[in-house]
Amino acid sequence: MEAQEADMSETTRRYRPLGLMIAIAATAVGYGLLPMFPLLLTLWTRATQRLAGIDFIGGSVGWLGVGLGVVTLIASVAAWVGRPRGVRLFLIGMVWIQVIFNVARLIASLSSPPTLTEVGGTFAPAATGLICQAPLLTLVPLYVTWYLNRAPARQFYR
Repeated sequence: MEAQEADMSETTRRYRPLGLMIAIAATAVGYGLLPMFPLLLTLWTRATQRLAGIDFIGGSVGWLGVGLGVVTLIASVAAWVGRPRGVRLFLIGMVWIQVIFNVARLIASLSSPPTLTEVGGTFAPAATGLICQAPLLTLVPLYVTWYLNRAPARQFYR
């Protein structure tokens, strides 16, 4: 009888709280896939051989953003699985590293002089996109930090 109870306690499934699912999904999309989107779009146009006129022009900052996005996406998958134990803190750290990177990129784009197409008014500057994303990219890290430090999330990662 005791052996059956021990087996049942070992095979008890841990359920992921809804708030944790929301936090991980928001992190994966906002900080994992979104920075990789220009590269993914370029790869898609090359793979389908459509002449969309899209090219990945990111320079070292663009590649750094893609690299951070890949690491954040891997951390999100590990956080979804729940292993290793320290992935909760690693995910919080990756989210805040992405926030610092995005703020630095926003400040750099605001302080750079406008290009010729931006002066003509035919092209929206990259800073406008970052400013529109700023509220979402600020609220998500606050929510992720808050929820991953709550008792249900800490219990999931034990």
